[in-house]
Amino acid sequence: MSPSADTVIRSFCNAWSEGSLEEIMGFFDENAIYHNIPMEPAEGLEQIRAFIEGFFAMATSIQFEILHQVATETIVMNERIDTLVIGDVTTVLPVMGIFELADGKIVKWRDYFDMAQFTGQQQG
Repeated sequence: MSPSADTVIRSFCNAWSEGSLEEIMGFFDENAIYHNIPMEPAEGLEQIRAFIEGFFAMATSIQFEILHQVATETIVMNERIDTLVIGDVTTVLPVMGIFELADGKIVKWRDYFDMAQFTGQQQG
């Protein structure tokens, strides 16, 4: 029996703290789309890998803390706090994530967050 969508996404979020790109990439379908809504989407494993590699190249630590998560058989929505340590700056970012799964793999992942908060820009 395959793990539930809820379990897959909890494991996926935990994998970020381990910093293993290969483990993280194993959660994606080959045709997956990863879209941080303020940015352009990454389509397919090659683009997703390049995007995540960029995060790991900048950050010494990435943690996803799930505050709330709801799931059906194929859709998972979670409210998270993503904490990224980049150099001497720690960014604590509230995020809303939506994951669509097929056959136990992520086929679509959309994260919604405030880009100004991520980049450290103050809003007037």
